[in-house]
Amino acid sequence: MTSESREGFVAPLASPPYGPPPYEMVNCKMLLVEFESPRIEIERLTPAPLEPARNHNLYAFIADNCQPPASMHFHEAAILQQVSYQGRQAVTVPYIWTSNDTAMLAGREVYGMGKLMCDPDPPVRIEANEVFGEVRRFGQTMFKLNLVLERRAEDKELPFGTSWVFVRKIPSPDPNRPGLRQVVWIQLTDFVKKELWAGRGWADFQYPSSSGIHSIKPSVVTNAWYGQFSWVLGWGEILKEEQVWEVGKPRDIVSA
Repeated sequence: MTSESREGFVAPLASPPYGPPPYEMVNCKMLLVEFESPRIEIERLTPAPLEPARNHNLYAFIADNCQPPASMHFHEAAILQQVSYQGRQAVTVPYIWTSNDTAMLAGREVYGMGKLMCDPDPPVRIEANEVFGEVRRFGQTMFKLNLVLERRAEDKELPFGTSWVFVRKIPSPDPNRPGLRQVVWIQLTDFVKKELWAGRGWADFQYPSSSGIHSIKPSVVTNAWYGQFSWVLGWGEILKEEQVWEVGKPRDIVSA
């Protein structure tokens, strides 16, 4: 909280755990695997009003990140999906786990990312020309990714760019008042590829926890990469906001 603020950015308002954007990703060491998944499952996990890409591809990553001031170090894993909103192409994140509370809360509260907690270990590991990643929750392995490096890769091969979109839902604690659903668009800035390698990939999905990753298990792995990146995550733009009533409440939805 600055001297010009009368209250903090987030609760507790008298002493918030983190401040507003921008959040600078100083370094992201990422293992990323592309795989094919059943089309019906891709459509199921796509949050309205986003539209899934026409392909059958999803992407899993495991990374070790440094993103001050929200978090200097955290382990993170996610499922990525290519989508569109009103003709604009972007990437969204159906599932994501991170290893500390400030990284989780900043993603959930500010942007609407569906972040949950994961264990901090094991970190992404490199042995010779092989890269190993694993994400655990409560000691149970959720999924593992592996890569055997074969060649240097180009930026254009990456399945994501600087455009990201999230459907942020803010539930109402009052049954007589609606919650809010927002489409939040994020444009990353200062994106830098420090290194990027491609090769043969492998993915093994195991314990789903509360997620639905058991339904999107890879039928075939089509690409895999390891890279180090940096970028700046700034303010988002709310493209749409609407009121939503939960099941059993009035069904009318009023656009803002």
